[in-house]
Amino acid sequence: MSYIHTDLIRATYRGDMAHRHVTALSGFHRIQASPGYRAAAHYVAEQLAGAGLEVQVFGYQADGATRFWSTPSFLEWSCESASLHLLPANPGGSPALLCDFSSIPTSLVQRSISVEGEFEVVMPRGKGGIELADYEGLDVAGKVVLTKKIPSRVARVAVSQLGAAGILFYGMEAGGRTELDLPDARQYSSFWWPGQAEPDAWGFVISPRQGRDLAARLEKGETLRVAASIDSRLYPGAIEVVEARLPGDAMAGGEEILLVSHLCHPQPGAHDNASGAAALIEAAATLARLIADGRLPAPRRGIRFIWPPEMTGTFAYLAESASFAGIEAGGAPGEGNGRWLAGLNLDMVGADQAQTGGQWELVDLPQAAASFADHLLAYLREPFLKNIRHTETVFSAGSDHYILSDPTVGIPAPMMIHWPDRFYHSSEDTPEKVSPDSLARSGALAAIYAYWLAMAAAAEAEWLGHWMVSRFSTWAGRAAAEVVEKVRGAATAAARHAAWVRYRKNNAFRTDRMAAALSQLVRIDPGMRARVPAWSERIAAVAAEEERWARAALDGLVADGGTPSSGEPWMAEAARLIPQRKFPGPLDVSLILQADHPDLLPRLWSLNEAFGKMAHDYEPVLQYWADGRRTVAEIGELAWLELGREADEHTLAYFKLLAEAGLLQLSESGGA
Repeated sequence: MSYIHTDLIRATYRGDMAHRHVTALSGFHRIQASPGYRAAAHYVAEQLAGAGLEVQVFGYQADGATRFWSTPSFLEWSCESASLHLLPANPGGSPALLCDFSSIPTSLVQRSISVEGEFEVVMPRGKGGIELADYEGLDVAGKVVLTKKIPSRVARVAVSQLGAAGILFYGMEAGGRTELDLPDARQYSSFWWPGQAEPDAWGFVISPRQGRDLAARLEKGETLRVAASIDSRLYPGAIEVVEARLPGDAMAGGEEILLVSHLCHPQPGAHDNASGAAALIEAAATLARLIADGRLPAPRRGIRFIWPPEMTGTFAYLAESASFAGIEAGGAPGEGNGRWLAGLNLDMVGADQAQTGGQWELVDLPQAAASFADHLLAYLREPFLKNIRHTETVFSAGSDHYILSDPTVGIPAPMMIHWPDRFYHSSEDTPEKVSPDSLARSGALAAIYAYWLAMAAAAEAEWLGHWMVSRFSTWAGRAAAEVVEKVRGAATAAARHAAWVRYRKNNAFRTDRMAAALSQLVRIDPGMRARVPAWSERIAAVAAEEERWARAALDGLVADGGTPSSGEPWMAEAARLIPQRKFPGPLDVSLILQADHPDLLPRLWSLNEAFGKMAHDYEPVLQYWADGRRTVAEIGELAWLELGREADEHTLAYFKLLAEAGLLQLSESGGA
């Protein structure tokens, strides 16, 4: 694709129009499987149809009985009204309004059940209500529990086990912020009732300032009572996914590029994720307009765009589309997908950085699914980087790309995101925090990326291979220089040895993964099969030469011996157990356990705490490598090389938990 085409797409992309879509979408309360989400989906479909695209709105079962691969569905939810008043301590006083769903939708814990009544407020100790010990000496039956902890966690103890009436939540820790940043906002919170789980909880969300005031009064011994009213329903309904398509040349064999942006989240949800949805609407409209006008040639490959509810809708769309997507249960990982050449996820792509405090991130592919897609996006992004904070990061999960990029799905999809965002998942995520300029950068780049891949043939694949080899050479040189400085600065022989061992392993790992990425260029053009061996030899030679240079520069400070095993029992077991997944796509373990094995949830929560903040990314990466070819010990080392977290006994425990839940098979190496 020529510079003329990329410049044309960028020049004709309308950031202001995308921002108008952000404002419109922010007016819908877009909870997954709800009337508000459905209305937003039809708005998107109308805009796309008006732009001349082929549009469909798919409806998938939101009934609690249906499974999309391993993922259970859940009931649709609607809420007509909800309010919470603090009752006066003295007779004749006026109730104080704490929460009103109609004015601030995030003031309700989403998917709350109906309630009508007056309740005393109590406050647990310890860890804030997530463990039974937090309620020692406290009678919570029929009362409302004030907490800063995740309402769904608290409800499993307070409501399900101890008979509490409901939850009153005032936490504000997400998106790189604390409660001091947004003292008067409400953090988005939700219950989930997957599968046949019986909904049994309701809750409200107050601001940190309100919560601190109530907590202080309870500490002083005051008795607080609230009047709660919720008119809501849970019922069999539908999960909508909007799809738009730009057809390709029949000679391309039906190959397509898949772009996704989730449409859900509570009102206003402007940056997360009306921004991604709006940017993608305008990306699709821009390409459709330029192709219809004859200013862009019709693409060789088709381009398909989808707007699902985050993750749950993508699971549904792919599972129901498996017959034409080429995704089969137990399919061989790492071989790519027969229909979709590559993908891209747009999530929170329109930040006004001066307000949100974030930077524009390109999130790379997981190394288990190494491909050319993130390398291409990194190159195409370079002209857009002026006057904006930006970075490229290793793989991180948490949005729809983590499903597409799973090796069993085979649609390599990097993500664009502005992160962190101090207004994330809060009532303050409003349209004025979104920048038309940022929308234009992200949306135009998405359109350029999709069109480049849709037009790519042998010449483009050859160019991309050269770019990837050049990027690897730069990385290898930098890694060698960094290890020399690190070893020279180490205080002990053990630290020097550890740094050197890590470098050598990472050098080999990155070489192997780049070779795997280069091999995927045959997806663009089969003729690259003859070129891949030479590229692979070249990067191996570069890696070896840089390692020789580093060893010589360190002049005897390091030796090549491995790190001795600690001999811990879990390591021996991890070295003989081989996990293999039973389902395509990543496992939403929390949702599955809630539906099928609620008794196992505390073990998952304990593991999440042991993994720390990295659990969000570490657990999916462990799953990706569980292909029946590697032991737990080998997978742990691969995850360490990718993400930096060393495997421990909790890594083994995670795989044992998945096996106990029937989500994967653990076999002995050698068939023992």
